[in-house]
Amino acid sequence: MQINHFDDLKDAGLAQGEPQRLLIVLLRAEPAAGGNAVTRKGITKGRGTLTPVMATDLELTPELTFTAIVEEADSVGEPWQMMLVSSLAGGQGRSPTSEEASGPLQRMADAVATGGDISQYAAFDRAGSPVRLQAEA
Repeated sequence: MQINHFDDLKDAGLAQGEPQRLLIVLLRAEPAAGGNAVTRKGITKGRGTLTPVMATDLELTPELTFTAIVEEADSVGEPWQMMLVSSLAGGQGRSPTSEEASGPLQRMADAVATGGDISQYAAFDRAGSPVRLQAEA
């Protein structure tokens, strides 16, 4: 499946057999010391670091919009440039609870904070476009 926008990920999640809960970690992207400048969209181009600034989970529903997620994220007040997204499947027709999502959500944030593997997560910019992240060897 080709993901060209956050909405493609949302549609894929809604098509799953069980209800899904979105796991979202907001990231601040900063250029490396003496590195490349930040582009006009606020995304670091080239070398830099990612820092988690907020983590949240939301029930995936047809009514959930990317715009609503951005507005809620911006209300927190911490500047962010990207979001890392995953989902957690429910069972027996029931969406996972926030409590059930807390462990996987914390592992996502920890992976970013410690430079761990984040390749299994989808990353999006503030416009909902996918971002390709590559770790340095």
